Amino acid sequence: MLAKTRPQDALNRARDISDPWFRAQALSWVARFTNTAPVSIAAEAAKAAADCDDEYKRAAVRAWEISALAERGYTCEARGVLKDALERAKTVVPPSSRSEALLLLIQAAFQVGADDAERAYQVLTTSCNADDHWRCKRAIREGERLLRGETPPRPFFW
Repeated sequence: MLAKTRPQDALNRARDISDPWFRAQALSWVARFTNTAPVSIAAEAAKAAADCDDEYKRAAVRAWEISALAERGYTCEARGVLKDALERAKTVVPPSSRSEALLLLIQAAFQVGADDAERAYQVLTTSCNADDHWRCKRAIREGERLLRGETPPRPFFW
């Protein structure tokens, strides 16, 4: 709520969050609503994401940043972040966590464009086997439903 009404106060608070996962999310929210330097604030979110303590977090939390950039009209920047996040997500272990990170990135990719979401889904299907874990199976099924338009592509985290 603070990011919507008082983005500078929200930015100051976001910068004070000690946990990198939550700092990255909060900074992304500020980037989504501020009229002052959303790209540089999103870059701060990226730095916070890089400080997370495992690959899942470093990849998955970028979904908030991607969505914020795309919603603000910074499609090229969002696409670049998506590309980086997808590469990182490929390295997440175990596969169940990889599939969760990729599903978040697919949802964010829809904010960039349908082709971007399709590419993200391809990363999911080529790097996760549905037989590896129930989460992999669910992520593949949900990604397919998103692509077919059966589920609204709006990220659940917004």
